Amino acid sequence: MLRSLPHLWLDSLPGLSRDQEHRYHLGDHTFPISVTGVLATQKSAIAMERIEATRADWAPRGNTCHLALELAATSPGFHPDHWPQGWPYSDWIHPLLHHPIWNSVFLCASEMGLYSLDLNLAGTFDGGWLSKSSPALPWRRTLFDLKSQGRADASAYDTRPQLGGYLTMAREHGIDFDDAATIWCRPGRTKIASYGLSECLEGWQEAWQVYQAQMAFKARLEAAGVLIPAGADLFSLPSP
Repeated sequence: MLRSLPHLWLDSLPGLSRDQEHRYHLGDHTFPISVTGVLATQKSAIAMERIEATRADWAPRGNTCHLALELAATSPGFHPDHWPQGWPYSDWIHPLLHHPIWNSVFLCASEMGLYSLDLNLAGTFDGGWLSKSSPALPWRRTLFDLKSQGRADASAYDTRPQLGGYLTMAREHGIDFDDAATIWCRPGRTKIASYGLSECLEGWQEAWQVYQAQMAFKARLEAAGVLIPAGADLFSLPSP
């Protein structure tokens, strides 16, 4: 089991649940979209088709890597070597669970659900850790998300807007982080990219503004009786 400090552990917000379709609920309220859903609306139809066409490859791998990290973070007695070579996706999981970062941090969250009533939005980030550069300094809290990729030489993409969405929701509930990180889990190697708060929050604000513009434009189209094809790029449609 990776190290943690139970008295500083962060739990998911009370009352928030997620169903098998990954829709979030708070009591009788269903949130219309998640952080990842907001970002998905800004992908082209071709990009979404490519993602769906390869789902059988990336979904089992991603789910298994996330499960391994969650078990290592939350299951008493779990040791990184409990996922030995030869098990599913061990080429990804072994370097993930043996990364040197875990020797210098304490986990403070795992698969933590968040929501924003102001934005009518919800989502789950993969975890958080606490670190100190000196015993005399206060704990520094980092929010992180895990991404698995199929090749060791795969290119990273911009994850700051997604991280910023989680940071924004956490702030609404008085949960502050000092920075954020993406864990890139690839076969044979794990790499960690760190980001400052401002760049993540700014990335999210830009993405959220685009989403709001998309939804406003969609409402105008629907009010005018325009039929919107499934998966259409809204801004490619003629203005009513």
